[in-house]
Amino acid sequence: MIRAFLVMSSALAMLLAPVPAASATANPPFCKGVKPCVIGGDAGRTWLHATASSKAEARVVAARLLRNARTVHRRYHAPEWIEIWVVKKGACWRKYGSALIDPSRACTYKHLERKLS
Repeated sequence: MIRAFLVMSSALAMLLAPVPAASATANPPFCKGVKPCVIGGDAGRTWLHATASSKAEARVVAARLLRNARTVHRRYHAPEWIEIWVVKKGACWRKYGSALIDPSRACTYKHLERKLS
């Protein structure tokens, strides 16, 4: 009886144990300040898809994403390469926003590919 009580209390204690904060397990802040934004890739090469409604806004969004990528690279020493696609809003974003394929030239406002190291 005592053994069953100990097993049950230890299981309950494990269930009620504090979990780590969300910021401790969050992804690196590539998309900080840019909405919507999608991240993909691996440790050596990362791609970002973001959206804009004009060429001027696309330049601002691309610069912000590149600045965020350089900050992440300084902190984590990864990724080595970054590829940023700023896509037109609407049908182009719905088609290429979260896709693994590269957006077409007709749907792309800005495309950057940089080596960060």
